[in-house]
Amino acid sequence: MSTLEATVSLMENCTEDELLIVQQIVRQFIILRNNQSITKNQFMEELEVSQRQYANGQYCDAKDVSARMREKYGL
Repeated sequence: MSTLEATVSLMENCTEDELLIVQQIVRQFIILRNNQSITKNQFMEELEVSQRQYANGQYCDAKDVSARMREKYGL
């Protein structure tokens, strides 16, 4: 099994909330890897999205997510 196949296999079992966290981490990794910085406007857009998600209850406590992932994957 390739690394990509193994990663996809793990992600298929994630909830939507967990996938959003993975997406954010990957986005940050790519930005850092490419040594790109974001503009003030990009930062403000990301902040607005985060604030809307929080206001709509679209968030999970990081400790809860971490605990669920440790339990799910035996970490």
